[in-house]
Amino acid sequence: MIRHRDVEQLQQLSQAPGKTLTVYLDVDQTNVANRKRQFETRLKDLLRQLRAAHEDNEELATTAAEVEEIIRRLEPTGKTLVIARHSQLGVTFRKLLKITLPPGVHWGNGAFMRPLIEAFDEHERFGIVLVDSKRARLFTVFLGEIEEHKDLTANIPPRPDAPSQDKQRSQPRMERRHDESVTGHLKIVAGEIGRLLDQLEIDRLIIGGAVGPASELARILPKRLRAKLVEVQPIPVTATAEDILARTAEVQTRLERAEELEIIRELLREVRKGGRAVAGLSAVLDNLNEGRIWKLVYVQGLVVEGAACEACSMLFDPANERCPICGQPLEREPRMIDRMSRAVLDQGGHVEMVDGPAAEALRQVAEVAALLHS
Repeated sequence: MIRHRDVEQLQQLSQAPGKTLTVYLDVDQTNVANRKRQFETRLKDLLRQLRAAHEDNEELATTAAEVEEIIRRLEPTGKTLVIARHSQLGVTFRKLLKITLPPGVHWGNGAFMRPLIEAFDEHERFGIVLVDSKRARLFTVFLGEIEEHKDLTANIPPRPDAPSQDKQRSQPRMERRHDESVTGHLKIVAGEIGRLLDQLEIDRLIIGGAVGPASELARILPKRLRAKLVEVQPIPVTATAEDILARTAEVQTRLERAEELEIIRELLREVRKGGRAVAGLSAVLDNLNEGRIWKLVYVQGLVVEGAACEACSMLFDPANERCPICGQPLEREPRMIDRMSRAVLDQGGHVEMVDGPAAEALRQVAEVAALLHS
């Protein structure tokens, strides 16, 4: 399962001097076209086209051969293979993902991170806890993968049924013992959630299971865990992995669209009053070069060309031919949004890709904008 630190590793690779070959390859074995290792043939075709666009580039040829050898030994167990190979450093980033990302090969300064950045934006890491009065199951869900971490069973004395006349005196004591045991069980579960949160970088928490124990668990969560809780749902404690994934995806999409819309509403308010937001490529680039961007926001699928000064490490409008800082000729940058996203992340900022109603609202002013540091 991919972690946030994996993307941090990819960012470090992107900052290294020299060229990186990045590959996004569809290896999904449920796709008939990928069986019998036909994905290797498709990769060779993509690399052949890339080499044709960079004739006589020996470094690319060497790196491409290295990537082909890596994939030759690959056992395809996911949907998308992501490889970033820096031949000069001898460093390779490799991950198999359970989600589909757009296929392609990319050669340039730094790894091509945009598909992964957008996947991280769309797929936060969820912790899922299913609980009843005797059992608890703890999962994480991220980028289409589900992993079960704990399956806890407590020894809970049964809650007494309606007592016979000679047992009426013991009834309250037996009920109290049952309730106290269930509460102890839920406190143990809350502790396990805290440990899971610390170990696995959980962004959101969903509690499911029997209504009574699930609601009680939500009530007794420590403040730091309650801040992560987004919903209590009637998901059976015996639910299958497929059902949990489907329920989580529904919650995730709904939350993501609502949060995107709120971000855009805030951004538009700030733009209209001339506050801490800017819209349009030139204004965003000016603030990016000054290190003032807190959150870069753009419409899903946006393709923008620009220009880059490799000497100053700054990005400019494509109309510029020379760097206004050092006077050096600028290089054409066809993947401007990717370069901008990497630069914002390197500066400690955030990146938000928006879709649906939020994208339509953003288009009122521009397709790319930014919230600035206050």
